[in-house]
Amino acid sequence: MKDAMLTKTGKLLKRFLPAVYFDSSVLIDYWMTEGMEVPETEVDELIKKNELTYLRIVREILRSEIRINKVVEIRKKLVFEEVKVTPVVSPLSLLELMEWHAEATFKQIASEASGTIFIQKKSKKQIGDYLKKALELRKTEIEELKGKKRGGSTGLEILMSETRLNAGFAQAHGLQGLLQVDIAHFHLPISKVWAEPFAYAYLQLGVCDIMHILLARHLGCQYIASFDSDFARVKDIINEETGMLVLNSPEEILDIL
Repeated sequence: MKDAMLTKTGKLLKRFLPAVYFDSSVLIDYWMTEGMEVPETEVDELIKKNELTYLRIVREILRSEIRINKVVEIRKKLVFEEVKVTPVVSPLSLLELMEWHAEATFKQIASEASGTIFIQKKSKKQIGDYLKKALELRKTEIEELKGKKRGGSTGLEILMSETRLNAGFAQAHGLQGLLQVDIAHFHLPISKVWAEPFAYAYLQLGVCDIMHILLARHLGCQYIASFDSDFARVKDIINEETGMLVLNSPEEILDIL
């Protein structure tokens, strides 16, 4: 994928590739398919042959989902091929990815410790409370271990590592093929709220989704991609107000790449 650059105002330079803004719904699916774009090796095949049969069946069922397969195709293009459009992600999309990752990973670990049904019934706020408790315990542990001989990683240390998005892994793997952009000189005056953003809010688009639209426009993107059905409801208005085309499916993203 060719590189893109930002101007001092934060806009993508027009002389480079057109840009498509990935909101968090697209970014999360992109992150989840990390590694699936790489052809399986003989070692992978051997491991699968020796695993529990039902795990293979479940994996095949999951892989049959059309959207996931199409997102894998998107990854393949962005990682291995030349494309006509630069996909960009903003700090807002990354923060939502971090939120999702912490919750999803904690639930996965907790289901092994206490049972899936118990943890799946917990709300996001309750998961947040658990994560806060773990963080407090880890802070206490760090203080208690100061000056002591360092051994292997503690359980709390591993838990923090698993639930926290790893920046190094993100740069080299999870976000590979995407351009991460800063938001510079973004301004949202009160007077502007009564204009374009009002229509989105009136049609029940959430604040984060509205911010994604405003940031994509600020960056000078020609497209904004979201798998959120709410975007389909306002796609005509987004196009009228900003000139951006809304992409609601992996197929539409693939078409512009």
